[in-house]
Amino acid sequence: MTQQLIVAVFSNVTDAEKAAADFRTLEGEDANFKIDSGVMVQKDLAGKVSLLGTKTQPFWGVVIGAITGGLIGMLGGPSGALLGFTIGASTGLAGVALVDILDHEFVDSVSGDFAPGSSAIILEAREATPEALDKVVAAHHGIVYRKPLGA
Repeated sequence: MTQQLIVAVFSNVTDAEKAAADFRTLEGEDANFKIDSGVMVQKDLAGKVSLLGTKTQPFWGVVIGAITGGLIGMLGGPSGALLGFTIGASTGLAGVALVDILDHEFVDSVSGDFAPGSSAIILEAREATPEALDKVVAAHHGIVYRKPLGA
């Protein structure tokens, strides 16, 4: 299975929460999809990005990686930088590796759909094929982006 950074963007929190529940169901039913870590974030009308769900635990997994933290920081602008740094600080991934993974093209694509008032689920996951997750995202009126995280 290929490890991916997966970002699913939804126009509202309700659709994102329903999709998150379906992701958990999919993971339990499909051996070809495994979530390593993930969070749900929301951009408020002022453009500030905040974590949704529990305030002290990631949505999935035990530790949110530097990649997810870095992406949150980039999507949130100045207000997201501290949040992104805080949740990604526990890993030792070098800054150069982050820049290679979170290139401007990927971040700009996600940013274009992550408008104020919208929510996103950011996953570090392994999947054999994208179809099952894509179907869940589409059912909840979302848009999905992927970036490979390794060989």
